[in-house]
Amino acid sequence: MRYKVWRSNKDKELHLLCAEGAPAFESLPVAIRNLGPWTGSKEGEVGHLRLALRALLVDQGFVIVHAHVSKLNLENPIGTHGLHPVNTECADCKGSDQVDQHGGLRKKSCWRCAGRGWLRAPIGK
Repeated sequence: MRYKVWRSNKDKELHLLCAEGAPAFESLPVAIRNLGPWTGSKEGEVGHLRLALRALLVDQGFVIVHAHVSKLNLENPIGTHGLHPVNTECADCKGSDQVDQHGGLRKKSCWRCAGRGWLRAPIGK
């Protein structure tokens, strides 16, 4: 299934997301269609949409988005390897989950990684 995005000519930040094709647009409620006139914009596969938008589109048959064109992020990024940074080994416990206490006489859970042995990589690095 494919989707089509329409942009209102009255309010340039108002976008309508619905299924592709004239029958899908004509089946929209009159109040929604009267927010236009509408100009065609982006289109693509429904499976590539963000989960929240996809759920609303399936549930209601349309989605209204109010955002500037440059901020309109409808689809998930194709390459997600850059979004989820690799976890790194904890510098204090070296992955063992335990750190020395009282000069090495006792061991306790690492305070930095909370006993996991790894740290979440900082976002943007």
